Amino acid sequence: MQIEVASFRMAPGTIVTARSHLIDRMVPACEVISLPEKTVPGGTIPFARVERLPFATTSPRLRDRLRGRVKGEPVPLEGTLGFDCRFGSPENWAHFLNIHAPLTFALTNRLGIAPHELTLILPQTIPGFVLRAAAHLGLRTQVTDAEVIGPGVVVTLATNIVRPDRRRWLMDSGVIGRLAAAGGGDFPANVLLARRKTRALSNQPEIEATLASRGFRTIYPEDLSVPEQFALFNGAETIVAVHGAGLAPLLYRHPQARLRRLVELLPCGHMTDVYRGMSQQVGCAWIGVRGRIKPEYIRPAYALDTPFTRYSLDNFEVDPASLDLALDMIADAPLPGA
Repeated sequence: MQIEVASFRMAPGTIVTARSHLIDRMVPACEVISLPEKTVPGGTIPFARVERLPFATTSPRLRDRLRGRVKGEPVPLEGTLGFDCRFGSPENWAHFLNIHAPLTFALTNRLGIAPHELTLILPQTIPGFVLRAAAHLGLRTQVTDAEVIGPGVVVTLATNIVRPDRRRWLMDSGVIGRLAAAGGGDFPANVLLARRKTRALSNQPEIEATLASRGFRTIYPEDLSVPEQFALFNGAETIVAVHGAGLAPLLYRHPQARLRRLVELLPCGHMTDVYRGMSQQVGCAWIGVRGRIKPEYIRPAYALDTPFTRYSLDNFEVDPASLDLALDMIADAPLPGA
């Protein structure tokens, strides 16, 4: 058995860079980069029915797994059918909301059952906020690192293969309409989503001062409840967000929501088009703002045979001038599909 995933045509996009002398040696200026249209490939997601789900191989410490300390005794399935989600780091907020949850809705649709009839098997390292998100989506969970005895479903996939169709799976399930109807908070029109600890803005006070004249309010996603985090992407009108600052609920934006614009602040050490494509899928205009490059990035950034991943979690600076330019450019941008 398998789920077919169609390819997705990502529309052209725009990224604004920090000012430099790389355009004019005398006068610093921002670069405006035009990103070409591209194809996000689809494929197939094989899945199979099994009578038992083996213990997780992802948690918690390698030496303990090798010594068999976390396997434990087999446990019975809680429910009638299990889905082993102990793959692809479900502990990660974005991974769970953008991979495991959409795939759950695709599987239940393919199997002809209601979402609550499928029990998601999650590792013991799963944080409470992921369990609360699952409950908010109407999904049942069971947390264990042991082998689960009972009928279940296992999938084989490269996690990125879900990107083209995951929005459609959510729309078909009806969960997006239910979340919008549930509400969950009252938000200002303009929001800055910031990060603490890793991949944070080193010059955040400067950026906040730049945004203050436009009526932006800073929010840390972890300070919101789970329902509020989902509601934010229906309630705000323009979101400026550091990549990874709680952006995963964007996938659940209602088609008639207030949210119209996403300005994504991207560090040079973690350039990606995930939310560019997602914005298009949910009907929201997108523009990227690339942070200032650090000297130590230059040589590895040009090593074309090696992925540039070493600096993914570095804190970074955004040029206020590039952010102002991006906001001006996106102010009257048409919505995708309009």
